[in-house]
Amino acid sequence: MTETNALEVSWVPLISGGVLKVTIPDSTVNFLNQVTDYILSDEDDLTSLNMEDRLAGQLKNGKQRAIPLTDDTKKNTAIANFLTFSNNLCLEYLKTYSEIIPRADKWGDSPGVEIYDLWVNQQLQGDYNPMHSHAQAGPCLSSVLYLKVPQQINDTTEDGSLRFFWGDRGNTNMLEYPQILSIVPKPGDYYVFPSWVLHEVLPFRDEGERRSLSWNARVWV
Repeated sequence: MTETNALEVSWVPLISGGVLKVTIPDSTVNFLNQVTDYILSDEDDLTSLNMEDRLAGQLKNGKQRAIPLTDDTKKNTAIANFLTFSNNLCLEYLKTYSEIIPRADKWGDSPGVEIYDLWVNQQLQGDYNPMHSHAQAGPCLSSVLYLKVPQQINDTTEDGSLRFFWGDRGNTNMLEYPQILSIVPKPGDYYVFPSWVLHEVLPFRDEGERRSLSWNARVWV
């Protein structure tokens, strides 16, 4: 047997996890913008859908409106297709989670998903979401799908970015790890994440509209 005195050095990661990202085609983004144009319109019968008093968003000029998940709404082809696609994304998230996290592989063979909240966010200059979570009593997933993003939100600035937090911001002088994921939103980018994850959306300074669809879903494993 050959012996060696060489040292073996390796890096052992502390955290395994992430958010699920899907990029949907421009044609779907354009269609969903047409659907949400109506929901955000100034017609009197739509003002009852306002959610500013229920959600974390700090809005001076924009709107947040619910899309009620009634039986009639679910019969709408566009909404039904979106919900089916989103349910499948939840199942894909659970599948990936079970593959990387020990003991999750003991889940049942048929996890269940129910999207119970759906709403559209319209944010204009100065609007933002402070740090918050969508945590519920049981396991849940949440999402954001970007439909419109102003040109000034880009890789050259933090303005308008989406930031996920799963721990401290991290003091590098103490060799701490920043537990933050900063994302520059782009139209068509669709993120699914555990509802307990803290997140915030920074304001942007100039004219334009940041529009997104979001939902919350219960899951059974």
